[in-house]
Amino acid sequence: MLSYRHVVHSLYKRRSPMDNNNHISVIRQWLSLLPINVLDRTLFDRYAKKLTIMKTILIFLAAQLNRWSSYEEIENQIHAHPQWQSLLQLTRISGSQLSRKLDQIPTELLEWMMVQGVAQVQALSSARGHNGITSKIGKLGIVDSSVISLPLRLCDWAALSPKECGVKMHLRLIADSPDSVYPDAILPTNVAVDDRYATLQLVTESDVTYVMDRGYEDFRKMDNWLSRDIKFVLRVRERVTTTCVEAYPVPEGSSILTDAKVKVGSSKSNYVMKRELRLVVFRDSKGRLYKLLTSRWDASAEEIAHIYKCRWLIELFFKWIKQHLRLVKVYSYKPQALWNQLFLGLLTSLLVLQIQLSTQTKRTPWQVLQLLRMYMYSTWTAFEVELNRQPTRRSRGRQPSAERHSTALRTSIGVIQQRKEKAR
Repeated sequence: MLSYRHVVHSLYKRRSPMDNNNHISVIRQWLSLLPINVLDRTLFDRYAKKLTIMKTILIFLAAQLNRWSSYEEIENQIHAHPQWQSLLQLTRISGSQLSRKLDQIPTELLEWMMVQGVAQVQALSSARGHNGITSKIGKLGIVDSSVISLPLRLCDWAALSPKECGVKMHLRLIADSPDSVYPDAILPTNVAVDDRYATLQLVTESDVTYVMDRGYEDFRKMDNWLSRDIKFVLRVRERVTTTCVEAYPVPEGSSILTDAKVKVGSSKSNYVMKRELRLVVFRDSKGRLYKLLTSRWDASAEEIAHIYKCRWLIELFFKWIKQHLRLVKVYSYKPQALWNQLFLGLLTSLLVLQIQLSTQTKRTPWQVLQLLRMYMYSTWTAFEVELNRQPTRRSRGRQPSAERHSTALRTSIGVIQQRKEKAR
């Protein structure tokens, strides 16, 4: 029997990311970004008559892109639009077939597709001159996880406690400029898996600086990263024991409180790190204290603090995909179907980013996604015209006044009751 690797390599029929024929539909241009042929059959389609693995992948990518909410809506959308029927060579498909097929998609195939999508985004990003947050800081690899809650009575395999049940998406996000981020690798697990376990797959030899929060604090792993020359900035708990070896001067008036070479660990904690690290302690504008350990000696303390602040980019990315794609509400409660939905969501975000980078538009990924939904069944030319359209409004518009406007009703319908002031 052929391995997954042989299967996916046999499917790699790369087409031009942007077809020269601008009169074809946005659907077909979007399809041309995928490293697969939708009409290909795999060894997993031995008994499939109509709905193959490749067609299923395309259908669920479209469901992510358009945020179709259920199997029934997916079924109705395909039935309502001849363009999808022509592409898929399907006149109708049932929700029950989609439900079964989502669990049958080989997750390894989706992972391979994601690797190809990341390679395309990296090439487009490099062509636009994205070389890092700054020239000195370079690219960042931000590692964190996000939880998707699930009903306990339907997902006992994903339970952590009688009150907590769900899956985790452990993600590595590459920040190659202040405005350009993309998912690079993912490890799906249930919530019982510790964040530190994910670093075995997500923190690897690379030219990026890894940025992590307190949940990834592990001295043995940090020693291992140092032995492999892996750069990182990691926030640790305040109670972590450090012994100062050499203190560095701190600029006056700076938010930096400490900059020093330290030994980490103690006999009480039963582990002392073999190599020395750099300790940077700073306070943010709200007075919160941050204690960072890093292997970077070439950057200033202010730059180390800025690197950690960039960790917020992954929180924004999690918020983006959960709000704009179909991730929070899942299609299935089976483990592999859930893993597949996570990969499909990230693949969709990569496709949107590919279009944004290849068209060199100034619009945000969210604006590109909105236009893709609106012009899905229009020509690529019409989509590009709207994508590059300049705003007609030049003025700043009416500015908000410092005066408080009256909330009086101009209608006899409805009631507004004034809030009662508490007696002092």
